[in-house]
Amino acid sequence: MTLIRNHRCRAAVMAVGLLALGSVAQAASPKPKNVDPLRMQYERERANCMTGQTSEPRDVCLREAAAAYAQARKGRLVNAGDGPDQWAANALRRCQSQPQEDREMCERRVREGVVSGSVQGGGQLTTLTVRSTDIPKEPGR
Repeated sequence: MTLIRNHRCRAAVMAVGLLALGSVAQAASPKPKNVDPLRMQYERERANCMTGQTSEPRDVCLREAAAAYAQARKGRLVNAGDGPDQWAANALRRCQSQPQEDREMCERRVREGVVSGSVQGGGQLTTLTVRSTDIPKEPGR
C-alpha cells in the first residue's frame, strides 16, 4: 500500500513539474507578430457586451459582434472606399427623397451641420442652426 502511494505521489509531483515547465516555456516564447486585427476587434466588442458597456441587451450584442466578425472575415463588412466622403455622399443621396422645400436644408445640414453623439453610444445626430429675420405670414410657421 505504501508503495502505491509513493508511486502516485511521484507521478503527481512529476505532472505538476511538467505543467510548470510548460508554463515557463510558453511565457518565455516570443509573442506572435501576426495578430489578427479582426479577431482583436471582435474580442473588444465581446468584452464590451459582457461588461454592459453597450446600449444593447447582452444576447443581441454578442450575436451582432459575432455576425460582424464573420462578415469582416469574408471581406463583406468594409467596402473599399468606405469612409467619410462616401458617407457624406450617401447622406446627400438620402436628401433627394425629401420634399423639395426640405431638400435644400437637408443638404445644408449634411455639408455644414455639427455632429454630436457616437455610433457606439447609439447614434449620431447632425444639427444645423439657421437664424432667419423673415417674419412668418402665419403664426407657428
